[in-house]
Amino acid sequence: MYLFLFPLSLFLSASLLFIIQPMVAKVLLPSYGGTPALWTVCMLFFQALLLFGYSYAWLLSKIKGEYSWRIIHLVVCLLSLCTIPMVLLPNTHFGIPEFDIFSSLLFQLGLPLLVVASSAPLLQYAYSKTTSKRADDPYFLYVASNSGSLIALLSYPWLIERFSGINQQFHWWNYIYVVYLVLLAYLFLIVRYKPNTNILPKENAITWQNKVNWVFLSFIPCSLMLGVTFYISTDVASTPLFWVIPLALYLLSFILTFAKKPIISIEWIGRNTLVFAVFPIIGFIFGINIVNAIQLITFNLLGFFMLALLSHGKMVLSRPKSSQLTTFYFCLSFGGVLAGIFNGFLAPRIFSHAYEYPLVLLLSLLIIPMPKNITNLSAVTQKIWVIPFIVFILLLINYYIPNIGIFRILTKWHIIEILALLVIVVFSNSTKILFLSMVILFFYIFCPLFNKTEVLSQQRNFYGVKQVFKSNGAHFLLSQSTVHGFQVELGKNPKDGAQAYYGAVLPVVQELQKEYKPLHAMVLGLGTGIMSCQFNEKDKLKIVEIDEQVINIAKNNDLFTYLRDCPPQTSIIKDDGLIAASHLPKYSQEIIVMDAFNSDAIPVHLLTLEAFSIYKQKINSKGVILVNMSNRHLNILPVITGAGRALDLIVLHKSQPANNSLGQFQAEWALLTSNERLAGKLMSSLGWQFVASNDTKLWTNDYSNLIPLLKL
Repeated sequence: MYLFLFPLSLFLSASLLFIIQPMVAKVLLPSYGGTPALWTVCMLFFQALLLFGYSYAWLLSKIKGEYSWRIIHLVVCLLSLCTIPMVLLPNTHFGIPEFDIFSSLLFQLGLPLLVVASSAPLLQYAYSKTTSKRADDPYFLYVASNSGSLIALLSYPWLIERFSGINQQFHWWNYIYVVYLVLLAYLFLIVRYKPNTNILPKENAITWQNKVNWVFLSFIPCSLMLGVTFYISTDVASTPLFWVIPLALYLLSFILTFAKKPIISIEWIGRNTLVFAVFPIIGFIFGINIVNAIQLITFNLLGFFMLALLSHGKMVLSRPKSSQLTTFYFCLSFGGVLAGIFNGFLAPRIFSHAYEYPLVLLLSLLIIPMPKNITNLSAVTQKIWVIPFIVFILLLINYYIPNIGIFRILTKWHIIEILALLVIVVFSNSTKILFLSMVILFFYIFCPLFNKTEVLSQQRNFYGVKQVFKSNGAHFLLSQSTVHGFQVELGKNPKDGAQAYYGAVLPVVQELQKEYKPLHAMVLGLGTGIMSCQFNEKDKLKIVEIDEQVINIAKNNDLFTYLRDCPPQTSIIKDDGLIAASHLPKYSQEIIVMDAFNSDAIPVHLLTLEAFSIYKQKINSKGVILVNMSNRHLNILPVITGAGRALDLIVLHKSQPANNSLGQFQAEWALLTSNERLAGKLMSSLGWQFVASNDTKLWTNDYSNLIPLLKL
């Protein structure tokens, strides 16, 4: 009987642990501006929890006797029933986002999560103490654990999130947790175990080299998983779907490699990993602006998955006997914690850009086995310095080549950089040559010294990467990979401020100004402060921005002068846009402009039905809601249309073409209003179109789905 209950208990515990991760992240997301860094910090918490749980299991495994360690754990389980999570409330006590997230999770969910986090090593250890024929090698149970994690994760965005609210999700979690504790009590009280003598044969001893190797092999895929998640969700959207997919692949790599008979051989993985790792590197060379959403996601996930398979496959080959099982899992979790600390805490403070992902991708090349004598090159060309030197010369040529005439083709399509990558992949016949050559290529791609634009400021924090650069005399604000405004000449009053993405906004504002003096307006998202130039000196303008660094950039008159030179009475509110809007008096605004972005991604919580309900409550009966939908990867209009129809609002759409003479980028805007007269005027003379399409996607706080919106 217990042969079935052990895998079932592991399956349930892993499901509970991994299903609550997107749940709590989704609850916390609106309090932190929808930033993708929230998921990285949540993952660090759960990695730290696993380390603590695995350490706890290791301590229990050292307790002698047949009953003592089981009684201790059952007491902890009973105590956890007093703190099972009914709901999660965000805590902003410290004022530092990372600490606030940690405190919210630790004090509200800590003990129940410790119980389920310790299950994987503890139940495998318990199984090794039974009289089962397979007790000597319980690692196959890790497949049941990771299968539960994988199924739970994949179920969340497609089933759980879609058909149940967040409060209901927590209630069901509590019920399943109680079922898990009942199963655990049966296994620990009914099944007979061999006593733990703690006497280990000398041949089972684990060296420090083994431990360091396990930690390193655990660190690489976990850091890559966090890095690729941040990389994807920053430019597409921060949502459970893009949190779950990389984590699901991470767990799948455990299932495939820890199986009793691995489905994919480690030899095949070793031979082909480099080929798949090349895809994200090509993306680095061309830049994220050139690659569409599907290519961006597919290339990076493929490279990450192969490296995860290779890392975990090497771990399986070097795993110890079952008597040292808890030590092995401790090292595995310790590597994960180091990855979480590096990606979640250190990288945003050490690096001014998102360098952690390419840096760890570079480090992962050290574990790729290289075939010997893959070419018929001479002995001279096989020297360790030859291939790196050729790569260096090629990149030097690329840097100095003029961007004119026929040479422009070489620079536009990055032909020389691709050639350098091809030389590395084809002719490297050792790990050292591969690594040194890639170091040179990565240094060229990511080092600001080789950026031909003048960088005036580059900053990074919890909310993302901001860069101000100068090109052709103009100052540009770049958020990760997306321009969020620019100024051509500092110190001169802009004529209308309708630059960058805002060509469609000024005519709407001017129509409202004919009726309202002063005009009361709120803008969600600051950027360079250019939106303040849409209004006149009598208007009352509130601009909401959650990122202190963006506020400081916009106020720095050496970088941008819009806030100083533009006329309205502007007040800046440091808060999440939706929270700030909810604090406004009802019907107090004539216009709300939603212009908040993380790079190219609009925070999902600002586009839900509940969010638009708040916006509608804050504008008067003739007011408007303007939404900047400009996005390379997603078609946002069906979501806005769905919310507008649900709230009985007129929905208008305008695709603003690029106009270089006016400094206007191509942009897409939506407008929601109950003001039929204004809507008619905008359609008849200003190019706005009524949205008559039945293509609607209604997002709520409980449900959002990006797949139908991807621009293929």
